[in-house]
Amino acid sequence: LPSEIQNAYGPHISDPRTGEILDSDIGFFHNVMNLARNWFFVQTAAANPQAQKLPLSDEVMGEMLRYICAHEIGHTLGFPHNMKATSQYPVDSLRSKTFTEQFGTESSIMDYGRFNYVAQPGDNVRFIPLIGPYDTFATEWGYRPIIGAKNSDEEKTELAKIVARQEKEPYLRFGNADGIDPSAQTEDLGSDAVASTSYGLKNIARIADMLLNATTQSGEDYSTLKEVYGELIGQRNRELGHVANVVGGISRTERYAGTDGVVFTPFAKEKQKEAMELLTKEAFKTPTELLKPDILSRIEPSGANDRVVAGQKNILNILLNNDRLTRMVNTTALNSNPYSIAEMFADLRAGVWSELQSGKSPDVYRRNLQRAYIEVVNLKFNPLPFTPPAGLPPGIIIPPPSLLPGEARALLRNELIELDKQLASAHASDKETKAHYEDSRYQISKILNPDKK
Repeated sequence: LPSEIQNAYGPHISDPRTGEILDSDIGFFHNVMNLARNWFFVQTAAANPQAQKLPLSDEVMGEMLRYICAHEIGHTLGFPHNMKATSQYPVDSLRSKTFTEQFGTESSIMDYGRFNYVAQPGDNVRFIPLIGPYDTFATEWGYRPIIGAKNSDEEKTELAKIVARQEKEPYLRFGNADGIDPSAQTEDLGSDAVASTSYGLKNIARIADMLLNATTQSGEDYSTLKEVYGELIGQRNRELGHVANVVGGISRTERYAGTDGVVFTPFAKEKQKEAMELLTKEAFKTPTELLKPDILSRIEPSGANDRVVAGQKNILNILLNNDRLTRMVNTTALNSNPYSIAEMFADLRAGVWSELQSGKSPDVYRRNLQRAYIEVVNLKFNPLPFTPPAGLPPGIIIPPPSLLPGEARALLRNELIELDKQLASAHASDKETKAHYEDSRYQISKILNPDKK
């Protein structure tokens, strides 16, 4: 399809009475090739010699289109996305040539695992997904004839035996990306988001060093450099978002009555704290490895500040999402050793405002982050009015956002009071820091005392 849309799709028409698939056509929008090229570069170029110079070869582009087509064929067969599949492979297995060549990078090609951003230079692995063990399993369950079955009840008995394999073979499990389960996210890889992102961030720094030479041709403009640089920033933000979702995360395992085990299991406190530690170390720092003057001076007169704080603000919004805080309140009440919101709030404040402990002056990027923290917290107390989108079809209702739980409101107010005390006693060695601390105290006072004139 001649279009600038960067996508492909695999619809099917089925008989509503029987489920029989009657017709299917796979649609490729032309610019899906541009999307695949950008992903392949920003996710694999650090460790993959085939991705280190644009344009990519026809051989590589063809292999990526083959992968995309296989995913869409899955849809034509009736298979939905399985976002649990990427989390079923150990992170270190993604650095194994033997493992990835046999099993690919995810246990189902119906996941959004994309390309192997975990692999490090010298690993010599496979970077593109393959049809995985879940896909074979789902095909067997959906299409294998049950020879000798006289009725649907007899078929169900045999089908249940196939399904039961998931308990002992977890790479056959299924999960939707529901925003609750960190092991069922999109655009991620591996069983441990913290470990995968740690590897991925190393690669992003390496790719930033090769970006200028890889994306420019003599006599051409810098439009490709600008586009791919934006994609690289986006990749970094996505990987850090995977880590942020571990905080307050609850694993969901599809189980039904008569099966041992529970459905919902909170992530361990130690894993959640590990995620916060990585966010403090990477998400809230100034990403100097990406702020390269030789790139920025060729693509824009300004914008680096806004780009950095937008990614950091996204992490703050993930961590302070009302639904997440509600889950953490519930988990705290039901578990003996939870990662409570009180502890999370304290860790977050310490990470964002670390200069108040170290005595160092925050640079402009850190000042922007700290302003964003106050802005996001303000919206917790003073949310914007909810306006449903215009033009919704009849019968479609979008509910308003969930409310900040009372437990979180009380603790978040206490965080602001403690932060104000720290700011009041902080030493500012330069004019910018002094003005920033004074303005921060003023903004906090407006949140804590909204009626005060």
